[in-house]
Amino acid sequence: ADCRDATLAIAREVTRRDDQSSHLTQQALAILVNGFSKWPQEAECGQAMVAIAGEVTRRAARGDGLSDFTTQGLANMVNGFSKWPDASNCRDATVVIAREILGGDVWLSNFTSQELANLVNGFSKWPKKEWSRQAAGAIASEVLRRGVRLRDFTHQHLANLVNGFGKWPEAPDCRDAAVAIAGEVFRHADQFSRLTQQGLATWVNGFSKWPREAVCRDVTLAIAGEVFRRDDPLSHLTQQTLAMLVNGFSKWPLETAFRQATVAIASEVSRRAARGEFGLSDFNHQDLANLANGFSKWPQEAECQQATDAIAHEVLRRDARLSDFTHQHLANLVNGFSKWPNGADCREATVAIAEEICWRQLSDCSPQELANLVNGFSKWPEAAASLQATVATAHEVLRRGAGLRDF
Repeated sequence: ADCRDATLAIAREVTRRDDQSSHLTQQALAILVNGFSKWPQEAECGQAMVAIAGEVTRRAARGDGLSDFTTQGLANMVNGFSKWPDASNCRDATVVIAREILGGDVWLSNFTSQELANLVNGFSKWPKKEWSRQAAGAIASEVLRRGVRLRDFTHQHLANLVNGFGKWPEAPDCRDAAVAIAGEVFRHADQFSRLTQQGLATWVNGFSKWPREAVCRDVTLAIAGEVFRRDDPLSHLTQQTLAMLVNGFSKWPLETAFRQATVAIASEVSRRAARGEFGLSDFNHQDLANLANGFSKWPQEAECQQATDAIAHEVLRRDARLSDFTHQHLANLVNGFSKWPNGADCREATVAIAEEICWRQLSDCSPQELANLVNGFSKWPEAAASLQATVATAHEVLRRGAGLRDF
C-alpha cells in the first residue's frame, strides 16, 4: 500500500509539472513510464502517463529523435503506454517509436529477447493500426533471423510473442515466427511441469490463432495433456484461464482430447454457476463470450449446453449493463447461444442482445461480427427484436456498399 500511495503522489506531481517535463532525461521518462504502468487502474497514473507520452511526441516533432533512449527504455515505454490504448497521447507516442523502428533509426538486433517480447506485447494493443502490424512484422522477422532458442527466452517472453503475433494471424512473418516458437516449445514439452496453469493457458490462446498449422495443434495437445495430468482440480483455475483454454481448444473441434477437456471445463463452469444467483459474477465479459463461443463447437455435448445456459442466465442478470460489452463480445455470445435455439435462457439472452444492437452504431463491427449476429438472430425469427436487429445490420451492410468485398 505504501508503494502504491507513494507512486500515486509522484504521478500527481508529474502531471502538475507537465510544462517542465522537457527537463527530464530520456532515462527518467522511461523509468517513470515503467513504474506508472504497474497501476493501470489508477487515474493518477493514467494522467501522468498521458503527460509523459505528450513529451515524447513533442521531442520527436522537434527532431530530437529517440536515439538517446536505451533499448530497454523504448521497450518499457511501448509496454507502458499500451496499458492506456484509448489515450491518444499514448497511442501517438507509440507511433513515434514504431516509426523509429521501421525507419531503421533503432536497430532491432540491439534489443534483448525480453525487450522484443515487450515491444510486441505493447504494439498488439493497437491491432487495427497498420503501423502496429508493420512493427510487429519487423520484430517477427528479427525473431526468425536469430532462430528461436528456448534458452534465449523465458516461457513468459515466448507466450507474449505468440499472443502478440496472434493479433495478425494472416501476416506471413507473424505466422512463421509463431510456428517456429511452437516447434521450439514442442521440443521442450518435458518442461511444461515448470509452468503455471495460467502460463499454459496463455500459450494455448496464442497457438490457437493458427489452427491449420500442425505444430500448433500438436503443441496445444501436449499442453492439454499437461493441464489435465496435474493434481490441481479445475476449481483452482481462474476464470480467465478456463476461458482461454476453451477458446483455444475450440479451434480444433474434431480432436477428441480437446472435446473431452472442454466438456470437463463445461462441468466446472456449471458447478460454479450452481453456487447461486451470482455464481458466474466473477467472470468478465470477455470470459463469458469466449466460453459461450467455445462450447458452441460441441453442441451435441450436454455439459456444453448446460454451461452455456448458465452463461446466458448470467448475461440476462447483467441486462442493464449490456452496453459494457463490445461488439465482439456480443457477436460471440449470440453465436454461442444460437447453437441451442430451444434453450429458454439462450433465447432470452439473445433477444436482450438484439435490443442492445438496435441502439448501437454498427460502423465499428467487423464483417465477421455482423455475420455472426445475423446468423444468430435468425435462429429466433419470431422475436421482434431479432427482426429489428437484423434490419439494422442490413442497413449497415448496405451503407458499406463497395466495402462488401471485405466480407
